[in-house]
Amino acid sequence: MAKTQTITSASSAEYFSKNLQQVGFSSYTKAILTTIKEAVDNSLDACEDAGILPEVSVFVEKLGEGTGKNSESIKVRVEDNGPGLEAEDVVKVFGEYLASSKFGRGRCSRGQQGIGISAVTTWAQLTNARGATVITKTAKMRKAVQCVVEVDIKHNKGVIKSKETIDWDREHGLTCEFIIDARIQLNGEGGLLAYLNGTTLVNPHLTLKYKIPGLEPRPETDDWVTINRVTEVLPEIPDAIEPHPHTMKLGEFIAHSHLFGRVTISAWLKKRFFTHFGQCV
Repeated sequence: MAKTQTITSASSAEYFSKNLQQVGFSSYTKAILTTIKEAVDNSLDACEDAGILPEVSVFVEKLGEGTGKNSESIKVRVEDNGPGLEAEDVVKVFGEYLASSKFGRGRCSRGQQGIGISAVTTWAQLTNARGATVITKTAKMRKAVQCVVEVDIKHNKGVIKSKETIDWDREHGLTCEFIIDARIQLNGEGGLLAYLNGTTLVNPHLTLKYKIPGLEPRPETDDWVTINRVTEVLPEIPDAIEPHPHTMKLGEFIAHSHLFGRVTISAWLKKRFFTHFGQCV
């Protein structure tokens, strides 16, 4: 007699934790590049949304051997002068998949789906048993909040492991730090220097500082490299665009028709559908 199949389900966090290669963790060299990219992208988006000229610093330090074969334990810290996050939002941003202020907004931005930085937290958690260490301060906060955030992989929820208020010399901003298994590649395609220098080229309003092991010694600057912005003009934020009626599929059309209760077709078309999509028709 044939056995019946057991059907199981998984949270999005559980899926990505087993398939991190899909979001940039396909190798140890790619892991550190993805970690820095996701954190820097978030910093740039946050600063631009708040109308702040971004100042971002990237610090990389080798701590010793990693837990995986041929890997190193590496600390990555990215700090910005952005608006910061409210304490209750930190756990969502760093510990929950598909949590994003940009999801479904309908405009171009670096981050859209709310997967990247949560995947970094997961990678740090899987390889070094510790998630993201975050310091955040908004302009309204008297003191900064420092916390350790991890991903509850089974339920796709962020978990605060520790939390305290601290003095910080910034009016506002955010720092995120991860200890991950990785391997540093400086040059060539996928190298950290290629990414960092390219980021300043396409973001001329950015002032970027970085300190990475393996660079030529710079005793006069304590090994920090600074690339100053060449313009103080922030890029114009694109407007969000509503979906065009011509792109709607039949199922979407039916689902939209159920949002406004019982109304006549003519009233719905005039007062609901075309009002919602009026700028497109």
